[in-house]
Amino acid sequence: MTEKTKKRRKNLIFLLPLILISFLVFANSLNGEFVYDDTRQIVRNPLIQDSTLYTKALFSDVWAFKSDGTIAASNYWRPIFTAFNILNFRLFGLNPFGWHLLNILLHIAVCILVYLLLQRWNLPEILAFSIALIFAVHPVHVESVAWIAGSPDLLFSLFFLLAIWFAGNYAERRNLKDLIFALIFYAFALGSKEIAFLCFPVFWLIFSKENKDSKQDSIKLTSLFLVIAAAFFLLRLLILGRISHPVEDSASLSSAILTVPSAFLFYLKQIIFPFALGVNYPFRVVESLDFAGFILPLIIAAAVLTAFFLLAKRSFVQKIGLLIFLLLLIPAMNFTAFASEQIVHDRYLYLPLLGFLMIPAPFFKELAEKISRQNAEKIVLAITVLIAVPLGIKTFFYNRVWANELALWENSVKIDKNSAFNWSQYGAVLAEKGRHSEAFEAYNNSLAVKSSAQALLGRARANLYLQRFDEAVRDLRNVTAMPNENLDIYTLYQTYEALAIALAQQKKNDEAITYLNEARNRLPIYRAALTEKLAVIYYQTGKKEEALRELENAKAQAKIELLPESKTVFLRLGMLYAERGEREKSRAVLQEHLEITAPLKDKNTIEDRKQTLNLLKQLQ
Repeated sequence: MTEKTKKRRKNLIFLLPLILISFLVFANSLNGEFVYDDTRQIVRNPLIQDSTLYTKALFSDVWAFKSDGTIAASNYWRPIFTAFNILNFRLFGLNPFGWHLLNILLHIAVCILVYLLLQRWNLPEILAFSIALIFAVHPVHVESVAWIAGSPDLLFSLFFLLAIWFAGNYAERRNLKDLIFALIFYAFALGSKEIAFLCFPVFWLIFSKENKDSKQDSIKLTSLFLVIAAAFFLLRLLILGRISHPVEDSASLSSAILTVPSAFLFYLKQIIFPFALGVNYPFRVVESLDFAGFILPLIIAAAVLTAFFLLAKRSFVQKIGLLIFLLLLIPAMNFTAFASEQIVHDRYLYLPLLGFLMIPAPFFKELAEKISRQNAEKIVLAITVLIAVPLGIKTFFYNRVWANELALWENSVKIDKNSAFNWSQYGAVLAEKGRHSEAFEAYNNSLAVKSSAQALLGRARANLYLQRFDEAVRDLRNVTAMPNENLDIYTLYQTYEALAIALAQQKKNDEAITYLNEARNRLPIYRAALTEKLAVIYYQTGKKEEALRELENAKAQAKIELLPESKTVFLRLGMLYAERGEREKSRAVLQEHLEITAPLKDKNTIEDRKQTLNLLKQLQ
């Protein structure tokens, strides 16, 4: 038996349990639902559901569906992530099981690559396995693995590690194909998550390892990755229209800088003591140059970093670990890009965790050898089990929090009771469950922390269900009085919709019509969806000709708007034609409704399509 065969068999001894454990700790996430951003980025996203919109999807930001696809609605252009969502939708539709399964498989693939790369960098099998196992079961990964929308971290990590693998191949063998693959996978990593832009120094370290006598050659090779990163940045700039869109309620630059040391320590705590876990944490920006908030965290962070730099000098693995840890955490420290209550997240630790583990692990292996060279591997394995078992148990139980919206936001308000955002999200879930009195209280809790358009809208909707129309109208008018630049435009659209409903319930139809016309002028990208609401009120007040005229004029806009409810224009028009006895016109427009909604799978569209099919049967 050759040495290579022996090594492969030995690797299998470690890889098989690694794969099995990686799957088992996340297996209970397979029954999870679509939660949080999933419900918008997947369930109500026509860009990934309609094949005619795929090009627009790939060349728009990931939240473009919230508008009309012509303007950037976020700072995230991630074409690989979008393509992944398109593929998943083609394979699984709106069955979350398949989506969850692919997330777990991606995580397993990353864990395999972690082990193989550590082996390649001459770590002993037992130490490579220890690092890979702790990485595999760590609970900070739940947000990236058990949450479907967390897949950008998995995709980025997979492609970045593949790029490292092939860059290592080229450094050793000088095969041009390896370099091409490394560049392609790096481009894929960039298209999965923007943080890859900062990662090109890792490739310099890899090329320098094999070309110690030719620094110039290493710089030239690394510059190829820098060119790819620069090209991606320019294309992103072209698509988004600017480097960064302002974020509502974000930190000032001075506060962001003051917050860096305490945030660094927060992430260290999450790695070492991951006990309290949630979507958002009671962590806020540091506003002043005080001892507890800035100076002490700065001293501790500086001491930790000094220790890390000293350890990193000892080996190539520790150097590359330090680079991965720090380079991938830097973007998470740009607090000016985050809302004030959402400045730290576990998902930002997905690959930095690997870098962190790579720094002290070789040192502890050396300590074990000093204690007992004969039993060093047993000591390492025992310590690994002692660490991995409680981490894996925590992960298994924390997966349940991400299983459905109610569990997620119930946990979130426990973790951070002073988060207006968490209470608002919890209120939305309670309302969806028909628990409107509890939803009202949740929105009150949100507004007690901080006034926001989203919470005002939510409380107004709860009041509508509780038939407290005057209170609902007051909150909704307060939202419409806010300037556009302080509002999410989709929230504003929903506010006008709810206001029209509230006024109609009070028989104030003329006022409802006035507000809907104001909304159409203020939100032209939602004109067709708003016109459908306007036509309903016209119809209910006996102005059927006005309703017909508005719907006919909105047809062209309804075809291009991305909101699924915009397509309801065709259903309403078909119903009106049928009522007027214009059967041919009705059949034609109802068939058109079926055609343009065929790719869409959200609940409201499915109900609309059932109505359309029933009406077509009646018209036969």
